[in-house]
Amino acid sequence: MREAHKKKAVQHRIHPNRQAYDAVVVLKGKENQKAKHGGISFDVILKPAQRENSSPIQLSPREVKKRELSQEQINNKLKRAEERRSLIEQERLEQLAKERQKALEVMNKAQCDSEKFSQKTKEKLRRSMEIRRENREQQIKALQERLREHSLKVQEVQNAGEEMVKEFEAKSEEKLSKKMETYEENRQNQLRGMLAKLKEHAEHISEVCAASENRSQISDELNEQLVQKMENALRNREEQLFALQERMAERDNRIKEAQRKREISECGDGDIKAL
Repeated sequence: MREAHKKKAVQHRIHPNRQAYDAVVVLKGKENQKAKHGGISFDVILKPAQRENSSPIQLSPREVKKRELSQEQINNKLKRAEERRSLIEQERLEQLAKERQKALEVMNKAQCDSEKFSQKTKEKLRRSMEIRRENREQQIKALQERLREHSLKVQEVQNAGEEMVKEFEAKSEEKLSKKMETYEENRQNQLRGMLAKLKEHAEHISEVCAASENRSQISDELNEQLVQKMENALRNREEQLFALQERMAERDNRIKEAQRKREISECGDGDIKAL
């Protein structure tokens, strides 16, 4: 109903000037506005009536007058055609220029993208080289740290070995000193025992000589044999004593040589530590 009130066609009426008009009723207000009670406001617009199924009037060929073109009109048409052609050519050139400009822009953009890609690649390569250099420096530092720890361990082992060698040398020297003291004491005891035996033997010889003088019945042959035996025994005792003295001298020389070598080795170790 509301749409019917918006546009309402009115029957054709004859205007005083005998011309047909159409009346169109247009409601005022918005579409969503509610209708007010008590009345409706509207406008009436008049326009000339339109014929139904009207077709354009066609003129007969007789009514169409033939127009003859003059030379000036032909020249004007040719000129306008030339202008249109030049305009078309200019538009084509402009289009080509635009396409060329677009191609240049595309090439510049591609070159710019290539430069950006190259810069990004260079940046990635530089970063990769920096990371590789940092990793290499860290590896070198770790290797140096391991070498330092290894050198410290080697130094500790060397110091422990030197201490063990010194302790062994001290113990060996102590044992050698004790052994030398024992040997010297035994040698002195042996010498004292041999001297005591020689003294006893000399006393025995004196007693025998005294007894032989008292005994007149002993023959000269027995005396010679007895003297020969005594001389042989005395000679053997002297040879044994001389051999014992030589062995003691050789032992003393070996002890002195060992002490000298030990002093030389201690001096060499001290020089090496100083270096």
